[in-house]
This record gives sequence, C-alpha cells and structure tokens, in this order.
Amino acid sequence: MDPHRADWQIATLALLHGGAFLILISFMVALISVCTGTRRRFYKPVSVMLFAAVVLQACSLVLYPIKFIETISLRIYHEFNWGYGLAWGATIFSFGGAILYCLNPKNYEDYY
Repeated sequence: MDPHRADWQIATLALLHGGAFLILISFMVALISVCTGTRRRFYKPVSVMLFAAVVLQACSLVLYPIKFIETISLRIYHEFNWGYGLAWGATIFSFGGAILYCLNPKNYEDYY
C-alpha cells in the first residue's frame, strides 16, 4: 500500500467503486429482466440498488472535497477538475433513473 495515500482517499475510492458496481449490477438485472419479459418482478430490486449507489456516491463526493481541503494549506486556491463534475453528473442521473424505475407503470398495455 502506498504510504502517501490517506485513509480518506481509500474510503472515497471504495465508496465510488461500490456505487459504480451497484449501478453495473442494477443495469445487468434490468437488461436481463427486459430480455426475459419479467420486468415487473425486478422494479423494486433495481430501484433499491440504484438508490443505494446514489447514497454511496454522494457520501464519497461530499467526503472528498472536505478532506482534500483539510490536507492542503489554506493559502492555495484549488479547483476540482472535470472528473469531479462527471461523478456528480453520474450520481444525479442514477438518482433520476432510480426515481423513474419507481414510477414505472404496472401495465404497458394501458398506454399502447
């Protein structure tokens, strides 16, 4: 293990990877349920996984700047690069996907 890496960096990385893993698993479950025709059966598990991923990612994205600013001297002005914004965008889209999965209609035949 790198001696220069702090515990908060490892925790942030683990939370982000955990959220990404949950999103990947929920995508695979949703894709398989669409292909097999059992969509209604997996609405709740997929939305729960997406909400859990949002919580993990939001915690890591709040933890990162707080701990990062604590480690640098306060005289330095620092902006986060595009990767931080991309992670927030992914978290927001995951939250939207979870809400849409919760709002999925029971019968598609009513709409077509």
